[in-house]
Amino acid sequence: MPAMVDRAPATVSTRASGVLRRLHRGDLGRRAFGLGLTVIVVVAFGLRLLLLGSIASADPTGGDPYYYHAQANLVVDGHGFTDPFRLRETLAENPPRAVYEPVAIHPPLFTLWLAIPSAVGLRSYLAHKVMSCLAGALAVGAIGLFASSVAGRRAGLIAAVIAAVYPPLWSIDGQLWPEGLFTALVAASCWLAVRARERSDWRWAAGAGLAVGLATSTRGEAIALTPLLLVPMVGWRPGPWRRRCAEVAVAGLACLAVLAPWAIRNLRTFEHPVWISTNSDEVFVYANNPYAYGTEDGGRFLGFWFYPWQDQLRADFGEAPGDASEKARYWREMGVQYAKEHKGRWPVVAAARLGRAWNLYAPFQNAAFDKIDGKSETVSRIGVWTWWAVLIGSVPGVVVLRRRRVTLIPFAALALTVSATAIYAYGANRFRTPLEVAAIVLTAVAVDAWWSRRAVSLAAGES
Repeated sequence: MPAMVDRAPATVSTRASGVLRRLHRGDLGRRAFGLGLTVIVVVAFGLRLLLLGSIASADPTGGDPYYYHAQANLVVDGHGFTDPFRLRETLAENPPRAVYEPVAIHPPLFTLWLAIPSAVGLRSYLAHKVMSCLAGALAVGAIGLFASSVAGRRAGLIAAVIAAVYPPLWSIDGQLWPEGLFTALVAASCWLAVRARERSDWRWAAGAGLAVGLATSTRGEAIALTPLLLVPMVGWRPGPWRRRCAEVAVAGLACLAVLAPWAIRNLRTFEHPVWISTNSDEVFVYANNPYAYGTEDGGRFLGFWFYPWQDQLRADFGEAPGDASEKARYWREMGVQYAKEHKGRWPVVAAARLGRAWNLYAPFQNAAFDKIDGKSETVSRIGVWTWWAVLIGSVPGVVVLRRRRVTLIPFAALALTVSATAIYAYGANRFRTPLEVAAIVLTAVAVDAWWSRRAVSLAAGES
């Protein structure tokens, strides 16, 4: 019996050293990779939970975080996707009344994600913040899978470690913004699209389509990944054209199957068609006004958004009439009208929006604006430097993948999606997470390549 006790630590030590040797050589097996990725995800989840006692301790009183929290509970109570702001206003009237007005300000998935604990009686802000942290931890795992699919399992673990400690990602989690879940689904979409391209299997194509549909159900701009990611990854590769076309169709139908129930609900509910959300229309009035165009307040909000402008228009012209779709169209027309009347500012505004999205224009002002979202300005300032670090690190990663003849389509798709969203709406740090996925993975590719060269050099020196 004592001999057995003595041998056990040696066995554990031998296994651990074997895993470390395989990690150093870059020949991790599937089981070791899965275990390592799981550990990183669990640690990332723990880190994000710690934020709930510090920078994410305050509960939101308004804005999108309150919207998602309150709407999740309303869905569980059987009131559907109703406007929690309108309900709060009517309950504060004298006498109070409860008005449940259908809305589609945002796509439904993050509300449904938060509704999971609500369905079992956990309806508090804390319960919903934990779900937000869980989504952020899952994003770490999805980024690891994406990196492993383009550069191997060691690169996947490196990417997961970077994502776990990367401030612009974890500072969002716990604030009840949908970006954590969105990031997880975007990274999963890229991973599945790479697998679909490699294996020419309709099941992987269907999985990629489902992931893009779910990402779009979280943030509407992910619909751009259909033409930018799904079509080229599945359709532009060697093989019979009929098979490729069939797999593209499968991916598209899978995406459509996810989005159809929400679109049908909206078509039956509102006067005007709403395919994903009304926010894509209403954002025009926030982003097209004298402040966002840089002609007021010393140009401080150039390329950003300015919510009080809508309140000023309400004071001048009254509230928009009709249901949610009619109100959204009204505000869109107001924004489009302003944009048409100030065409001369378009190049400057577009450049500023793009610069803010890439954090190359007014980066530390962007960090200060993060306080609007409930984030710590100090952490956001640190995030500027870490973003620049992975952006610079992504350059050698691109070179490595080009030399290996690995497709860069997913990275281009993510960059184009973020850039197009910024030009369409405005530049903000939260909107950059798909681009950060690309930069983190490419940086991990560069680190992994350096590690491989170093291991070869050491082996040559020892021999």
